Amino acid sequence: MAKAGGKSPGIKDDVIGVIYQRLQAASDVDQYIQDAEQQGDREVVEFLRDYQESQKDLAERAKNLLGARMARNEAPREARVQPGKKLVVDAEHLRKGAGSPTNAQMKSGGQAQDDIVDEQSKESFPASDSPAKY
Repeated sequence: MAKAGGKSPGIKDDVIGVIYQRLQAASDVDQYIQDAEQQGDREVVEFLRDYQESQKDLAERAKNLLGARMARNEAPREARVQPGKKLVVDAEHLRKGAGSPTNAQMKSGGQAQDDIVDEQSKESFPASDSPAKY
C-alpha cells in the first residue's frame, strides 16, 4: 500500500497490517456478540461468530503467508551466521520467487481440544507408545 508521499513500505508491512486489522476486527465483534446474546437474537449471534471466525482465518492465512516469505528470505542469512561450518546454499531455494507456493491456505490454529491430545502425546514418550488417555 503506497503512502501519500509515493513511497511504499513493502508487501511485508502490508501483510502485517492485514494481520493486525483482521485480529482487531475479530476482537471488536465480541461486544456485538454479547449485545446480540442479551437481546436473545440467535441469528445475529451466529452471523457475528461466523464473521469473527472468518476474520481470524484471514489473519491466520496472512500470518502463514508472511512466515513463508520471511523464511524464504532469511534462510541463506542464517546459514552464513554459523561459524566454522561450510556454507551450502540450495540453488533451488535461491530461484524461488514471490510466486512460489506457500502454506497461506492452511489453518494452523487447531481446536482447543487438540491441545489435550497433544499434551498427552508428549507425555507418552517414546513415540511408539500410545497416549494413556484419549
